[in-house]
Amino acid sequence: MMTAITRPYKISFGKLLFSLIALLGFSSSGLLSGCSSGSENARETNRVASIYPDYYDLTLPPNIAPLNFIINETGTKFRVEISGESGKPFVIQQNSPTIEIPVKTWKKLLSENTGKDIAVNIKTFDKNQWNQFKTIKHKVASDTIDSYLVYRLVHANYLKWKDMGIYQRNISNFDESPLIENNSTENGCMNCHSFSANNPDKMVMHFRIVNAGTLVWNNGKLTKTDTKTEKTMSAGVYPAWHPDGRHIAFSTGKISPHLTTRLGKPVDVADKASGIIVYDTEKNTIVTSPEISTTQRESMPEWSADGKYLYFVSAPEAQKGDEESLLHNRYSLMRVACDIENNVWGEAEMVLNADSIGKSISMPAASPDGKFLICSMSDYGYFTIFHQQSDLYLINLADFSFKKLELNSEYTESHSSWSLNSRWIVFSSKRADGVFTRPYIAYIDEKGNPGKPFVLPQKDPAFYRQFTVNYNRPDLVTGKVNLSPIQIRDVVLGEAEKAKAE
Repeated sequence: MMTAITRPYKISFGKLLFSLIALLGFSSSGLLSGCSSGSENARETNRVASIYPDYYDLTLPPNIAPLNFIINETGTKFRVEISGESGKPFVIQQNSPTIEIPVKTWKKLLSENTGKDIAVNIKTFDKNQWNQFKTIKHKVASDTIDSYLVYRLVHANYLKWKDMGIYQRNISNFDESPLIENNSTENGCMNCHSFSANNPDKMVMHFRIVNAGTLVWNNGKLTKTDTKTEKTMSAGVYPAWHPDGRHIAFSTGKISPHLTTRLGKPVDVADKASGIIVYDTEKNTIVTSPEISTTQRESMPEWSADGKYLYFVSAPEAQKGDEESLLHNRYSLMRVACDIENNVWGEAEMVLNADSIGKSISMPAASPDGKFLICSMSDYGYFTIFHQQSDLYLINLADFSFKKLELNSEYTESHSSWSLNSRWIVFSSKRADGVFTRPYIAYIDEKGNPGKPFVLPQKDPAFYRQFTVNYNRPDLVTGKVNLSPIQIRDVVLGEAEKAKAE
């Protein structure tokens, strides 16, 4: 089967020749055991080397893939020594500025230096002189990150349905495989994948436009359900699994994409009406409550870590003929107490008032340890991918105090996902160029302080310069989703079972 989203790959005559030389045993570059080649007399430059991507002074998971990079300095030879407080250093010396670190060598270094620092020393040979740059240091955290990342790859205008897919990537190396590509499902839209407690055996995803339905992967059973009932406005979207691994909250609504500029502001989605429902995966039933399905516009549900509260965002009812209220509304953050087993709901209460803070809140994501909630805030709306001013904020759930995270950039920050141990987040950002969303990883300490974010490593460090497709909704999971594209395709092309309203 042809891959829907293709990685551009080029091989030059020079690379081919280099490979042939290496096979013959005459390679002038590669991994060295510590030979100096005269570099011990290098001239100090008193600055750090320019490298791409921005891999400077990071806190790293001990199980992250190698941080391959390009040295943006002139030279005919390039020498990189990577060392830690423990273990033996290793050296890469070659004629190319593109540094690809062997996976096994990198893993060994990180495992020997967990909780310690590693150093990257770069030298270049130019005009008969070795040049020594300042050391780049990284902290290797004691906390691992979940081993897999699941994301949608979609073109920048979000309207090109034919080239779209959901993929999974092993974070500790560069292995990527498709879960499903829509060229096998008659080119419908697929989105809103979500997992229960980062569990790869409990997943939900939506298919729209063609072969519509909600797929639920639950402990070895894959089903397709139509969550639209006679009591709901639409099928469910924006899913959130309850910690019990049985119930899933969805928003429903009447929305339409605009992707235009109206009233002098970018417009993404017009939310005409919305509410929240809860789906029981065992009974195939839908319930709701007057507290979460009012004349207000309720959307983007998120359960607390203990399952006792449902967080969601809410905007005032859209007024007919009032374009401003329809397109440029602000969403507050709400929560409601809930006994999901008995379908008993409390009264909805305000957490953060949009009018008071002057921001619209979207995409709440609760940390598994129950301490924090990260959300996106923008000037208006809730579909933040087109809002340059969208930033990530962290809310302390002990007192509902909040702060703008120091990891934000001048461009769009949107969807975020927590690791199961609550020490890492992966989030979508356009910080590299203001156009394409890429997945960035950042450490979050126990007090909610973030480390410097870094882009998901790729084997080819020039990858993001040539890949013109967006990473959408990156979600961390603790292992590989053991589903094949064929299994998913067959269920998608089949009939959906109707959910029952209670």
